[in-house]
Amino acid sequence: MNPEKIQWLRGELVNLESAATHLQFSLERSQQLIHCSTWALEELERLESLTSRFARLADLLIQRVMRLIDELELTPQGTVLDRIQRAEKRGWMAQAGQLVQIRELRNLIAHEYANDKMPEIYRAVVTLTPVLLAAIPQVKQYSNALISRYDAGIV
Repeated sequence: MNPEKIQWLRGELVNLESAATHLQFSLERSQQLIHCSTWALEELERLESLTSRFARLADLLIQRVMRLIDELELTPQGTVLDRIQRAEKRGWMAQAGQLVQIRELRNLIAHEYANDKMPEIYRAVVTLTPVLLAAIPQVKQYSNALISRYDAGIV
């Protein structure tokens, strides 16, 4: 295994934990707003922060950490769907379909400009955030085991 990539993984795990903490904070501040049909500007700011943090954590997990682990394990990259299916096999998600939903929602957040769809997006984020957050300890445990094998020279 490449020592630079192991160090990079260590840093990404710190970023992952920080992003998960920020998302959890936003979820707690926004959850009671989700059943409203209109929001004040301050409430919209909270919901926008929630969606942004959701998208950031999803990107960090799927695009950076999962890809990096594949590289360290010399697994062919393949598609995002391949990466998601490997996450299920590694025990990070109960069902790969959940991670597909998270990825699709992340893409919708990044490209949605129609205000009429935002209430639906906010509700989906509130629904899928616990699923995304639940994957983080599993990914960290797997990653730390990978790092430990490297540190012990068992690679």
